[in-house]
Amino acid sequence: RFVGTATIGTDHLDLPWLDTQGIAWASAPGCNARAVGEWVLNVLVQLAAEQGVTLAGRTLGIIGLGHVGRWVARLTRLLGIRVVACDPFLTAADVPADLADIELLSLTALLDTADMVSIHTPLTRVGAHPTRHLLDAAALARLHSDTWLINAARGPVIANAALLQALVQRAGTPFTAVLDVWEHEPLVEPKLLQCVRYGSPHIAGHSLEGKWRGTWQIIEAASRHFGLSLFGSLADILPVEGGQTLPLSALSSAPSSALLSTTTVTPEARLAALLQPVIALTADDARLRASLDEADPAQAFDQLRKHYPIRREFPAHRVQATADDSLYPLLSALGFCC
Repeated sequence: RFVGTATIGTDHLDLPWLDTQGIAWASAPGCNARAVGEWVLNVLVQLAAEQGVTLAGRTLGIIGLGHVGRWVARLTRLLGIRVVACDPFLTAADVPADLADIELLSLTALLDTADMVSIHTPLTRVGAHPTRHLLDAAALARLHSDTWLINAARGPVIANAALLQALVQRAGTPFTAVLDVWEHEPLVEPKLLQCVRYGSPHIAGHSLEGKWRGTWQIIEAASRHFGLSLFGSLADILPVEGGQTLPLSALSSAPSSALLSTTTVTPEARLAALLQPVIALTADDARLRASLDEADPAQAFDQLRKHYPIRREFPAHRVQATADDSLYPLLSALGFCC
């Protein structure tokens, strides 16, 4: 008489049927929102370090300003990034006070304006604003050649066939695509994976904290439904493993890092190097590409998700930084223990 899914999305549940049967249900909105926000921030600093550009002053367009989109906005604005958003379900009055200065745009205006685009919508097929193939061939054609396109929401929000065609046709000066989600998961189109800068197996939100938050939210919902008493809190049971001590001071003179220039070290390069052991973007990409050589790529995709290494969110890590380090205020604001 109760169905719970410890996930943000509910597109895998037949909600109308559950409602007609009188079966209660619950999901876990926002449980891994911070984890996805950290993942997107990591993508941005990694791309900036690779391309030798600064993020301050660039414009990030967030499509979907819900739980996840708001965390993406909060974290990325700490890097000096201007944030605009598209969310037809929101008015300016609906935006939290700390994000009140974010301009709400139409989708076309956002695509015309943003240097970087990050998608954080649910997958919907009906209603006033369905999101399936929201970014179709016409929308993708509006992206500038230097735009970074990130999807950590649901695969079909981007028409993957149109995305592949756009990337192939614009070879030489294409926009940069980073995909954590795929239209036909657990099957990944090999040609599309070849064309994206980074790919991963739907793990952007796979932090230990996110999984436990989602589980706890379902426990709370089930307890309310069945009239059970719930004692304690998530903080009482959250595991402690996985936190690391990250040395920042050595990064400014570490020529061995592929992300660090021997002549100049940008803040983005230092942050990118710091985050490498926290969010394994490059390793995830390599594992996903290798999985396509398996006898059953779909099963291999699922195994990558089920056996994903423990990942902790920023507050679980301690950075060895001195208060006079130029990155100290940023790292503290991002939630690291300094």
